Amino acid sequence: MNPKSGSPLERNAAATSSSLQQDWSARLEFGAFKSKSWRGLILFLVVGSIITLLILFQIGRSSENLILDFFYRLGIESSQPQDLLIVTIDESSFQELGLPWPWPRRLHAALIDRLASMGARLIVFDILFAEATNPEDDELLTEAMRRSGNVILGATIELTKDPRFSRQILIEPQASFRSAAHGLGLIMLTPDSDGVVRHFRTSLAGRDTLPAAVVRSLSPPVNVPMDLHGLIHYPGPPRSIDTLSYYQILDTAHSIPAEKVRDRIVLVGMMLAATATPQGQADSFHTPFYADTGQLMAGVELHGNIIHTLMTGNWGQEVPIPWQLGISLLLILTGAMVMSRLRLSIALAALACLVALTFCISLLLFKRWFLWLPPLLTAFGLISTYVGSITWNYLLEYREKRWLRAAFGRYVSASLVETITAHPERLELGGEEMEVTVLFSDLVGFTQLAEGMSPKGLISLLNEYFAVMTDIILAQMGTLDKFIGDALMAVWGAPVPMADHAVRACRSALEMRKAMAQLRANWEQEGMPRLSARVGLHSGRVLAGNVGSKERFNYTVLGDTVNLASRLEGVNKQYGTEILMSEATHDLLGDQFLTREIDSVQVKGRRQPVTIFELVDYPSLSGERSWLSAFEAGRKFYQICDWSQAEKYFQEVLQHKPDDQPAKVFLERCLHYRQDPPPAEWQGVFVLKEK
Repeated sequence: MNPKSGSPLERNAAATSSSLQQDWSARLEFGAFKSKSWRGLILFLVVGSIITLLILFQIGRSSENLILDFFYRLGIESSQPQDLLIVTIDESSFQELGLPWPWPRRLHAALIDRLASMGARLIVFDILFAEATNPEDDELLTEAMRRSGNVILGATIELTKDPRFSRQILIEPQASFRSAAHGLGLIMLTPDSDGVVRHFRTSLAGRDTLPAAVVRSLSPPVNVPMDLHGLIHYPGPPRSIDTLSYYQILDTAHSIPAEKVRDRIVLVGMMLAATATPQGQADSFHTPFYADTGQLMAGVELHGNIIHTLMTGNWGQEVPIPWQLGISLLLILTGAMVMSRLRLSIALAALACLVALTFCISLLLFKRWFLWLPPLLTAFGLISTYVGSITWNYLLEYREKRWLRAAFGRYVSASLVETITAHPERLELGGEEMEVTVLFSDLVGFTQLAEGMSPKGLISLLNEYFAVMTDIILAQMGTLDKFIGDALMAVWGAPVPMADHAVRACRSALEMRKAMAQLRANWEQEGMPRLSARVGLHSGRVLAGNVGSKERFNYTVLGDTVNLASRLEGVNKQYGTEILMSEATHDLLGDQFLTREIDSVQVKGRRQPVTIFELVDYPSLSGERSWLSAFEAGRKFYQICDWSQAEKYFQEVLQHKPDDQPAKVFLERCLHYRQDPPPAEWQGVFVLKEK
């Protein structure tokens, strides 16, 4: 609608609505911008703070380790350890040798001599020779180590606890063995809190671990950091390193080819079924491979994997905590700012993409560069941000719906309120042009009644009347616009558009007439004067919106459509009718109602004539209709100024309906025009002198 065109009322309404719309739009748009920007920032600050604490205090590490195990099982680029061989003290060796553990040390001496003769690069014992045994056997072992010159022995640290203190005790091989050995290293492993061995250390308590001692003893030595803490580069699940049984090395009758041993680092240690012997149980560990199925790896093979990791330089490392925080917070900030600005369904898709991106980044770093970036806490942060965004949206939506229910619940039906709250985007709070039907209703005889009743009784009567009429309007999905004394105004088609607004308004008008008849009967029994109601209906475009101040406003409709509906309510008294409608409303009804054309009138304050119709009833309830045909014929002769024929048909109407007031009005006009004919240019339009 162009505010510069139309009637003064339209221009005033448009200006008022435009001002309110700008005010409300500015408030809502600024609120939305502020809400979305600050919502994302606040969500980031809350969730980011929680994730920061969880990362710093390593909370949730067990769950992150499960992801790490899964990445291990997906496989990392690796080569088979060709430089390693494990000589296993296994069930077959116990069976072939027929000796209980610990075995005589002369057997270990024989093993060293045999491996040395086959060209072993280093001989590494994952066995602790801490106590003296048979002197002859101990001497044989010492001499064998001196002859080979390449034996690495193991040591360990035990923690002794006392109620007053605790201390670490280094347990080493006996002195003769230490002097004969080429090197010494701690055979201790460092499982994570869940018992799975994923990490290694090159030193503990200031001493080299066994793998570190081995690689430093090589020629040339492998330089590794003194206190390295890294991820083991497993070439695969248990038994990925070549193995030979202990007894096979000692069996000269079926000698092992020297090529199997030459230039390889040979590790000697227990490899027993964990459930078969106490020794196997004590020296078997969970690894990332099959940790969830209970398959274990012997400690000697774990040392072999760590040695292989150090020799190849392919150890993994966890991304430093500051970098973890930076990457995690950056992703969470991105998620918070993005998801706070999207509809929940799209935000869910964005969440899925961000979580997938988090895991893909983590997997890429692991497979390509063997860097471990724990993804789970970041994913948890993103999900928490989404949940926070949902909660925030819910609270905002609840607040908006509460506001809408408070604003509209007083004058629209409950189902219409639900429609408005479910689709608030349909509502223009400032003003919107809409196609509606407006109903005005007024009590006839109320002024005289008011003069003879107490205020309390008058209010009680009005409340009873308005309660019944309001229920009818709301039942037909109408919007109760306002009460004006004993009058009321209702609208169909605003604030929610509806295609059948005219039909619903006419249904309401007929139901109001029926309800008024019942109320009138009740009131007459109480001794009150006879009351009736008049209704005017008109359909057209209006300006609909909330009008008022910032603090107090009402939803209403403005425009010429409202004015004409009000005028038509008053026109009823000119023709003695109860329900009049405009041609615009009549044309929207189809054949759902029985109507009759009453007249073409020019209402006060309006130049354009309006054809008006009476809403008679529903077609099925109208009874005999010949009087309607007679009235229509009388109107046709009236329009062509054939007063005699017109009188004839209006008389016929009165024969069928003696109390039909429109027929009496036209009969009186015909008698008048017979005596005083209208001007020659008369078009059959009756000019009303009063509202």
